[in-house]
Amino acid sequence: MRIKFLANGPLQDLGGSRKGRYRLTINPAYLMLKHYHTLHGKHQPTWLLQNFMASKTAQETVDLLISERVDLLLLSCFVWNMDLQMEIAKLYSEQVAQGCVVIGGPHLTAHKDQQFFEKHPYVDYVVYGDGEKALSNIIDYLATGERSPWVNTVENVSGKSRLWPFEVLRDEKYWSTSPYLSQKQFIIDNLESLYANTGLTAKNIMMAVEFARGCMYACAYCDWAQNLTKKVVRRKAEWKLELEFFRDLNVAMRETDANFGQWKEDLEIYEYALTLHDPKRNFAFMVWNTAKLDKNKDRFFIPQVETYNRYVTFSFEDTEKGPLEAMNRPSLSWPEQQAVLAKVRDRLGELRFNKYVKAELMLGVPKQSIATFKENFKKLMAEGISQVILNQWVLAPNSPGADLNYQKKHGVEWKDHMVYNAINRDHVPGSTEDAYKWAVGNPNFVSMKSVYKTNDMKYIDIVTVIIAVHALNSKVIQHKAQQIYAKAIQNHDMPNMSPVVDWLFRFSKKRARGIMKLHGHCIKKYGFVLPYIVSDNKFVGDWALGTAQRKETQENEYPEP
Repeated sequence: MRIKFLANGPLQDLGGSRKGRYRLTINPAYLMLKHYHTLHGKHQPTWLLQNFMASKTAQETVDLLISERVDLLLLSCFVWNMDLQMEIAKLYSEQVAQGCVVIGGPHLTAHKDQQFFEKHPYVDYVVYGDGEKALSNIIDYLATGERSPWVNTVENVSGKSRLWPFEVLRDEKYWSTSPYLSQKQFIIDNLESLYANTGLTAKNIMMAVEFARGCMYACAYCDWAQNLTKKVVRRKAEWKLELEFFRDLNVAMRETDANFGQWKEDLEIYEYALTLHDPKRNFAFMVWNTAKLDKNKDRFFIPQVETYNRYVTFSFEDTEKGPLEAMNRPSLSWPEQQAVLAKVRDRLGELRFNKYVKAELMLGVPKQSIATFKENFKKLMAEGISQVILNQWVLAPNSPGADLNYQKKHGVEWKDHMVYNAINRDHVPGSTEDAYKWAVGNPNFVSMKSVYKTNDMKYIDIVTVIIAVHALNSKVIQHKAQQIYAKAIQNHDMPNMSPVVDWLFRFSKKRARGIMKLHGHCIKKYGFVLPYIVSDNKFVGDWALGTAQRKETQENEYPEP
């Protein structure tokens, strides 16, 4: 039996001058699936090198699968690749008579959708929850025809769903052995193949490493563990040797944990990684998901700047009580957040704090409004933060926010947003209407069902906030905010950012009206949103000029308030 795993990750930042800054994060799922079966499986198949990025059409991919004589196809499904993965599954099933298709991933709902196989008859098995034992059961069954009771699997039985029960994976042997140290050569072979086929190098790679699986929280927008359990399981492997292996691979790494720093051992892991850093090489341990209620995030954020010279991001999601409660997001109070920020600022100094610290906010969740975003901006700017990352709420079908009663209560409506996902952007549509026509049925676009309105925000408000963040990140506005901040600190006073923020939202609302005037009829006509602007022979995304163009024109683009 020959097994192939297709990750088909997103491409949009890979092409052109951005290749040097592109960071491909390698999900460890394939390694962990293979590791479990090697430990417990009765039949040992051939595990082929995995595919990482969606750089081929569905048919080109199937042609490659046929040439590699793939018997068992594994597809990992996320919001950004679901349509492509299903198209590959369909074509593979049609063209490889004896082939078997197994799919998994957080975007799948087969475990609660009785009609799943009526819609996707070309899929043989869906794995949900922890996938290791489920896939191992399937491999052994296909090879031997024998099986004992299964778990975490939905089986296609002549178009009907057979649901096997869910269980949390608790296997001492598995959790206490390393999927990385036991597969060193396989990992090296995969990376060398990736470099040879893409032109990427070690500096473009970030290994995602799991130390603890699961999250005890239930944020409305999040589908951690497909919302099936709130239990957390920690690996017990030799993490020092793992870190040394990643150092030797000369790649960066990050945790995949939901709440890194929740356990004492997390800090020990991080501090040991710091001792392995060589400024002339690529190895660095980046912490992305800190514990939600951690008052000592500075333990990770200070070295991230001082040792790795990298940005740090405070994932506030919001600073206002109403939206945080509506999204069920556990959070420190704002005075507690300020205390954490103060510790980071005191250690880094004002200049480095302003340069390296960013804030991350959700966009479009219940109870957010233009008024709450103004308060967010005022608070953040008063702390010296003028770099903001926005995450527009994308529907995760297994998240608490996917519940129809929750959506009805908050007036949530969704609309597909088309995101360009190809290495090159050679074609520039002649007009907004032409762009929408071009996107229809175009395989280079990925459809993501994103929030369109709530009881508290219309779509023009969502666009307004996106534009406000682009303007906030401009040098003109940052300079003005820093002037106000410096003067207030000098006078031992609290910075009053209201004039800048009020101007920012007036400017952004005016720009949003112009955008909706161009896009409104197309959204109604085509039924989706294409968040791109066609201007001056450019096709640029996220309702703003592209980064390079903003640098050239921001003096005119964002006049001083």
